[in-house]
Amino acid sequence: MKKLALLSLILSFSSLAFGKEAIVQPAIEEEVVQEVIVAPAPVVEAPVLKDHIYFRFGGNLWDRYSKYSFDPNNGDPSEKISNGKTKNFGYEFAIEGTRSITPEFELGLGVAYQVHNKNKSKSETETVILRAPAANTITSTMGRYNSVPVYVTGKYNFHTDSPWTPYLKANLGYSFNINEKDSKETNGIDSYSYKTKVKNGLYTGIGAGVEYNNFLVDIMYQTNFAKASLKNKETGETSKNKKFNYSAVTLSVGYKLDM
Repeated sequence: MKKLALLSLILSFSSLAFGKEAIVQPAIEEEVVQEVIVAPAPVVEAPVLKDHIYFRFGGNLWDRYSKYSFDPNNGDPSEKISNGKTKNFGYEFAIEGTRSITPEFELGLGVAYQVHNKNKSKSETETVILRAPAANTITSTMGRYNSVPVYVTGKYNFHTDSPWTPYLKANLGYSFNINEKDSKETNGIDSYSYKTKVKNGLYTGIGAGVEYNNFLVDIMYQTNFAKASLKNKETGETSKNKKFNYSAVTLSVGYKLDM
């Protein structure tokens, strides 16, 4: 009996040991996590776009009016009274406000007050029977006018590695033509005065310049478009509206304020 119990105990321990060996332990795999490092994108600073105010003063290096003839409305023959040449000095003041659309290009508005030059007198000699010799020379002086152009202005800057910035510039607008002066004609004996009436018109300008530390100098070719008519103050005789443009090459200096 005791032998049987001992045999059963031995068999139980043997079965337990065999079961432990039969159990397969699962393999534990280590998961390798690779850390991906993303480099930050380079920071590109946006250009600072500014507003600007320009103050300019310019003088004319050259200027001309359109040639003008008195062309009566009553059908009488026309009479040339101006060859367009000028004398003395024309000048202007201007103020402009622009905004930088890109680092190179500015767009804005401007207004100027332009004092146009005087017309040179035109003289011609004619022979008329029964006229005094002094009356053979007829001298005509066409009146003049001033202008206030209001315009859109564009400026393209060529940036360099120095304080000097060359640029191109263009203006387009409307010219208010004001302060007309009377035209005159004399033949040595009689004198006539003509009221000059000038109509408004287009204004254009194109040129180039250079800027240095907010100071600038440029040269512009400008035209104020106009038509003029004359009226004899004594006889009331009037003329047709005819072209009377004023063109000038203007050298200007100025200063720019960055806002």
